Amino acid sequence: MRTGQLVIPLQSISNRHTSNVGGKALGLARLMKAGFPVPDGFCVTTDAYRTHLASQSLALLFNQALPDLNRLAPQDKSKTLSNVRQQIIGTPVSETVISQIAKAYRSLDTDQLAIRSSATAEDLREHSFAGQYDTFLGVTSLEQCLDAVKKCWASVWTDRAYEYRQANSIDHLKVQMAVIVQQLVPAQASGILFTADPMTGRSDHIVIEACFGLGDSLVSGHAASDRFVLAKNNLKLISQSIAEKRSRHIVCPDGSLSKQTVTSDAAAPAIDIATITKLAKLALKVERKLGCPQDIEWSVYGSDIYLLQSRPITTLRTTHTSRDRWIWSGFPAREVMPDVATPITRSLIDSFIGALFALLCDILCIDPGDVPMYDYIAGHSYFNASFWGAVIRVIPGGRTYDFASFTGSNTALIKIVGLLRNMPDEDMPKIKFNRLRFTLKIPLLIIGIQRCTPKKGLRILAETKSRYQKWEHTDVAGLSSEQLSVYCTDIISDFAEVVGNFPYMFGTMIAYLALESVCASWFSDKSLAGRLLGGIGGLDDAQAAMDLWQLAAKANNPPELKSVLLNENSWKTVVTKISTMPAANEFFRSWNEFMTCHGHHCRGELELHNPRWSESPNYILALVQSYLTCIDKTNPIQNHRNLDQHRRSLEKQCRRRLKNPLKRMFFNQFLIRSQNGAVFRENIKSEIIKVLATLRKLLIELGRRLHTANILADPDDIFFLTLEEIEPVVSAKAQFDIRNVITERRAEYNKWLSVTPPDVIVGRFDPDDYIPEQVETDVDVLKGLAVSPGVVTGKAKVILRTDSNTQLEAGEILVAPFTDPGWVPYFLPAAGLVMNQGSLLSHGSIVAREFGIPAVVNVGHATEIIKTGQTIQVDGNHGVVKILY
Repeated sequence: MRTGQLVIPLQSISNRHTSNVGGKALGLARLMKAGFPVPDGFCVTTDAYRTHLASQSLALLFNQALPDLNRLAPQDKSKTLSNVRQQIIGTPVSETVISQIAKAYRSLDTDQLAIRSSATAEDLREHSFAGQYDTFLGVTSLEQCLDAVKKCWASVWTDRAYEYRQANSIDHLKVQMAVIVQQLVPAQASGILFTADPMTGRSDHIVIEACFGLGDSLVSGHAASDRFVLAKNNLKLISQSIAEKRSRHIVCPDGSLSKQTVTSDAAAPAIDIATITKLAKLALKVERKLGCPQDIEWSVYGSDIYLLQSRPITTLRTTHTSRDRWIWSGFPAREVMPDVATPITRSLIDSFIGALFALLCDILCIDPGDVPMYDYIAGHSYFNASFWGAVIRVIPGGRTYDFASFTGSNTALIKIVGLLRNMPDEDMPKIKFNRLRFTLKIPLLIIGIQRCTPKKGLRILAETKSRYQKWEHTDVAGLSSEQLSVYCTDIISDFAEVVGNFPYMFGTMIAYLALESVCASWFSDKSLAGRLLGGIGGLDDAQAAMDLWQLAAKANNPPELKSVLLNENSWKTVVTKISTMPAANEFFRSWNEFMTCHGHHCRGELELHNPRWSESPNYILALVQSYLTCIDKTNPIQNHRNLDQHRRSLEKQCRRRLKNPLKRMFFNQFLIRSQNGAVFRENIKSEIIKVLATLRKLLIELGRRLHTANILADPDDIFFLTLEEIEPVVSAKAQFDIRNVITERRAEYNKWLSVTPPDVIVGRFDPDDYIPEQVETDVDVLKGLAVSPGVVTGKAKVILRTDSNTQLEAGEILVAPFTDPGWVPYFLPAAGLVMNQGSLLSHGSIVAREFGIPAVVNVGHATEIIKTGQTIQVDGNHGVVKILY
């Protein structure tokens, strides 16, 4: 083939070279010609890339592999793309290309090079390929340079780049790769600068993100960074957020990259105010020269600033409404609603969450107006973090509270706290706060908290049980369809009564925070509060795990009963095989008692579509089998008794140490209320879930009858109606095409099942443009929130879902995204607990304290970083998780 210009010095590039050098190289050339500080270098053009791909072996490979690539299964597609990359790297570069690269290489007066990709489709205004192609730093020889160039060419065919082009209908073969070879800046600090805020769309702000050392880890999203926001008109610093930067990337003299631990200055700013101002002034000049808001990569060495890239901000939001800049958080909704919500569950949530938030706003003397406090994005539940940020700003003391202390290593929470801290008031939702009324109400709030006594909690629980007893033994089959419909409505109307008890829940939360405070102040041990909540007993979901263990203990003897249970995966088969055994009656009685008491639980209990334990005997059988394999290795029943005795002894010790009777009185009050509050929180939820299990039974029966009557195409379609639509459908008064509506809702539901939206969303979410963040997995120390004291070392077992049939062995450490009551059976054999998310008073934290399991939550991407089988240490005293080996 005819070859054009294979290598061009950066300073010689002009607009006529656009198709040969790519957007990144052209941008650098424009900066150089305008006099901006850009490291010297040259560009290996797309002609060299085409020359390489024209080799006989690669041409044959592309003709065979690419036409049918998108029809392959995901794993086969990934394997084919990997083979394409390997072949590009393994094919020798032509002598002509080598000769021109070698000549340009020798002309650079440097010992170390930075080599970056510059694709022709990169940084289009409607698309952004940022971070999708490869960069290589610390190149010190011609051989390394040639190898890096080939790897840049190969990065056109990564899975991520291919899927992005496919999703955006970009012709794969029309994307050409040029490569930039430059002098490497041995940066002391690096970062990214935006001349308009890409998150909020504000064009009057400049945003600077900075880290120590090289900026490769920051650009890829792997490094913690400082964030500075400046007003564009006067360069005044509006806000700053200084991160704890525990490492920096540097280039060693031999060219190798090194990750250096930062100790004494980890919390110091990466750059000073003089450098910040200098950067901002330089960026404004670049923006004026290039004519639009810019995304600039930069490095600092000594007193000099170098620009490594400048491109248009392709994702800049053009809307000027604050609503499109609101922040949406998947926390803490994911703990109770981890999956896509069905229409019937959404209508259930709407019926009582609205009442709950109305009560909360009344307590806080806030009028939210038309601001939504939560929403569904890609079918998942999200809270409006901007709304709660606005509430925090108006409540006295809210602005100064250090919410960062609760974020741990959870990058999503860190991001939310940082965004809310830096968001100007005009971008916040507009809410009304009656400060005078709130101030006058404070004494009443204090009195209300004081009235949150254990006796009141017992009364609320008794009333709740009494109110819902009528539903527990409902003869579903004996009711008419109209009665079933009425019962559904009646159950939902009763939820308003439960919502009215929210202030009591809030009061118990205050009690535990107060207990932690006095333990830290009077005993110099904050973790003592967690040990004082160990083994208290009475928690319904914790008792479920204990009862399940005792069920396994009964199955452990005689041997023939144990043998059948361990070797069969079907409960029906088990029933048939053991029914004639002498021990069967006692085992069946215990099994039925377990299902009666705890069969209403499951994973994602708020979702009415999810089958309960009572409907999933094979799942419970698998848990019993898991317990049987480790029943001789641990004794959780005795452990719980020991924990109870230890807690009682600890309580006495604390009282003896408090010589001041007033302190002793406060300690006793906080202790008793914290213990009873933990029981109340779990048990009131259990009572609610019991009713939802009954509601599910009603809906299943209704779905069956409506399907028999040919109204629904499938009995399961009942879950794709709303609760408000049940009565009109049953009475044949529905004013809509039932089957068409359900078909549309199912299609949307199925669409969102394949999408996992991010934990934090700013503005609107477009699944077609969403690229999941890359997770830095080469870390061995993770920080989180200490929620249950103790230190334990053991093998990790990563479990993402309780319905995955993955079991936990005795002594293993459970690593999970979150936990709800459906996870409790995993707590008994667990030696420790690590969760991606959670809080001091989340379900997993309470149960971990009950069982005395060291636990750390809010560890961010723990389930992606920690691997099953690794030995880890969980420090529940200080909130640290270490990967040992």
